[in-house]
Amino acid sequence: MSYYEDTRAAFRRGETAVVERLSREELARARGSADVDAEVEALCMLARVAVRGGDVSEGRRLGREALELARRAGRRRLELAPTHILAGSARISGDLASARTLYAESIALSEEFGNADRVVMEMHNLAYVEWHAGDVDRARELFTMTCRRALEQGIDDFLPYVTLDAAIVAEIDGDHVHAARLLAAAESALATLGQILDPDDAIEQKELRGRLVTALGPDGFDAAYATGAGLGLREALGG
Repeated sequence: MSYYEDTRAAFRRGETAVVERLSREELARARGSADVDAEVEALCMLARVAVRGGDVSEGRRLGREALELARRAGRRRLELAPTHILAGSARISGDLASARTLYAESIALSEEFGNADRVVMEMHNLAYVEWHAGDVDRARELFTMTCRRALEQGIDDFLPYVTLDAAIVAEIDGDHVHAARLLAAAESALATLGQILDPDDAIEQKELRGRLVTALGPDGFDAAYATGAGLGLREALGG
């Protein structure tokens, strides 16, 4: 496996210390050999580590450093990961205006380079920005579109994320029981995969669970949750 594949897999498993060690080693190697591509990627992985550890300011600093490096090199494709990092950091910090702009830039870059999967992922992220900004109709549209495209394009490793999106849509529609079932299906799938969510989505997951417990009551939530825990993701999504 490549450095990126190794560290991304470790990050999804929650092995943050491993990611940091590998990324610092890769950063030193990249700088020693003037490997700009690798340097940008290592900086972005270290930014992810910082954000997961709660240091969003450091995550943004590293993301800006990576983006500036990509721009100095004149490599637009290298701007993809830093732009995504900066958008996520802005989203977590509540800077919704910046997050909206950065996700739009990331979507445009992804379309420019034919990365259809990344377009879907950034639409998912933008949906949360619009939802927190109060544009519920736009958020619902994006959540629904993201889920449909993930199923149609076979982006299987992203299905836990869009299942959470579908849970948000169910909550918006007032169907808290269905939302709890979808949350259960997503969390069960992640547990089976041995993965945890990216930091921004982990916040959404935790807050959704809290709202559903409040809406249904602890017993009602547990009952609804139990009916979704054994569902496959495509079954839960009706796909």
